[in-house]
Amino acid sequence: MIASPDMAAEGAVVTIKVSGFAPGEQVRISFRDTSPQMEVDLRNVTAGPDGGFVAEVKVPRDRGDGFEESKFRAWSVDDVDANNTADTPFTYID
Repeated sequence: MIASPDMAAEGAVVTIKVSGFAPGEQVRISFRDTSPQMEVDLRNVTAGPDGGFVAEVKVPRDRGDGFEESKFRAWSVDDVDANNTADTPFTYID
């Protein structure tokens, strides 16, 4: 999973590129900010024939205290019990 850019301000558009899912699998993109255990669902995407996808999302507001590493996360909606997730770190800038 790659976020481009991997550093941006709140409200910026980030392109997420993901691979490794099953073709046609429903995948949710979420974001965990710097607050402990705070995750925001951003959108659902259907994996393409190769099991990957590219999607744009907006960087949500950071509601945290700065102790956790913020990151984008992609995970299977079709099989939530499977360990089919990917994540990539992200840095807020002013």
